Amino acid sequence: MSYLAIGAVTSAMAELLNKKLNKPPLLGSGTTFRVTILPPDDDRVSADNGLNLFLYKISESPFARNMNWRGDRSNPPGDRPPLAVTLHYLVTAYSKKTDSARDDITAHQLLGNAMAVLHEYPVLNDIHDGDFDADVDAQFAPELRDSFEKVKISPLPISMEEFSKIWTGLSKAYRLSVAYEVSLVEIGPLGTPAQPAPRVQTTALQMQTLGPPQIASVQPAQGPVLTQVTITGQGFQRPGSETVVTVGGVEMTEVDLVSLSPQQIVLNIPQDVENGPQISVVVSVQGQTSGAVTYRVTPWIGRITPLRGITGIPVSVDFAVPGGAAVSLEIDGQAVAAAIDAQQQTVSGVVPLSIATNGTKSVVLILNDGSVKRSNALSFEVLPLITDVAVATTASPASTTITITGERLNGADVGAKIADLLLSKGKNTTPTQLVVQADRILGATTPVTAIVDGRASNALPSELDQVVPAAAFAGDTVALLGSGLSGRTVVVTFGATTVNLGAQPLSSRFNVRVPASLVPGATSIKVTVDGRDTNTLPFTVSS
Repeated sequence: MSYLAIGAVTSAMAELLNKKLNKPPLLGSGTTFRVTILPPDDDRVSADNGLNLFLYKISESPFARNMNWRGDRSNPPGDRPPLAVTLHYLVTAYSKKTDSARDDITAHQLLGNAMAVLHEYPVLNDIHDGDFDADVDAQFAPELRDSFEKVKISPLPISMEEFSKIWTGLSKAYRLSVAYEVSLVEIGPLGTPAQPAPRVQTTALQMQTLGPPQIASVQPAQGPVLTQVTITGQGFQRPGSETVVTVGGVEMTEVDLVSLSPQQIVLNIPQDVENGPQISVVVSVQGQTSGAVTYRVTPWIGRITPLRGITGIPVSVDFAVPGGAAVSLEIDGQAVAAAIDAQQQTVSGVVPLSIATNGTKSVVLILNDGSVKRSNALSFEVLPLITDVAVATTASPASTTITITGERLNGADVGAKIADLLLSKGKNTTPTQLVVQADRILGATTPVTAIVDGRASNALPSELDQVVPAAAFAGDTVALLGSGLSGRTVVVTFGATTVNLGAQPLSSRFNVRVPASLVPGATSIKVTVDGRDTNTLPFTVSS
């Protein structure tokens, strides 16, 4: 990295927060919040609702002072130590001042949103989705990708005394803030120093410490995952030291290797490698790391849409199928038939209904172009599903019993959220039913969500919030925004005309074409999700 790395890290963090805030839109659909990078004493930070990311401290890492510059993927190693620093940030939320005495509630919600984002995405290099992609230069600087160190974000517990010093030094009143540290940022030497003239050759015995391991080649240099490769070089094994091989971000210890000797390592390429298709391979022994070489994973899949949802919905993988080749998908170890969209260059399949547990499931593409090849694995998160909610109330003493029917509702920490109230049950052993109680009267039509081991289900009743645009010509495409809109059978009704979309994966937004048969004039739109109707919104067919 160069001295521009500090600014690049700040820019990447701000971009991540800017893209991820209010997703899902719990703070209101269509609402945006700005992210600033200003000193907290700048009046511009509180001009509108948003977050401020303030780099308030830079500290040098004491562990890297005596280590020579290891280089990166674009620069060779050197015999001088890098400037290795840890960055300390202060994240503060602001809400625009109104006449209300509760303005700061919005700020508290925003701060919670920011903390959830940074908790969900603690390693910037590993984020690859539609909002933030570490492979896109505009979002994550190339020199950060070049480094062998990943950009890791972690909460920094600091005392109220240190908070007080920061805000007092800025001559500003204290605001609720959260501190984070980002490490490790290694800034390489500015230039190569002049080398002394060679000494006159004499017969002598010279003692020196062992250098880092060196990789000469990786064979084969490309292929599918699970391929057995041979790494040749030197310094791969030392008595009393553990050898670690990092392949595409996956650390492999000696027990994971096929064989190991001082000059050769044999291993199988892991399925869950990252940052491909050109993945890096490095060897570390006794705290010293080799330079990186590359292995090209083919076939490679880089994105899956959506990233999470229920079973029985389609997921698509970005992949251009070569001519004459056949493809299929494997989800959670189960073979799945694949549909190919050559124009969009995607391959899609349906998440199997037989998956009985929530959580992360692997998605693998299998290509047959004369020989069968497996791609790298991406992750799809299966969420619980609720299909019915029954609410019963008792007047004296006041209580509400909520009975939820659905799938995968069993877990160690289970509850339900109704409006802003979280009702916890604890352990629930029944996968198809969840019963929770509240010591108050709750509305029978208030949206209910099941929370199973930290994963939120769809909300019932499903709601249609907005049609964009609210007027369009027959044959045009409009977007429907709301909540709980994903399902195995989704039907959109324009007045008396229905459009069957089949399985629909996205819960908060999808597109639909206005039927060509509609005549101009006022009508209405509703969505039916697995037999359950949403509310109805007005719509105009333009003339």
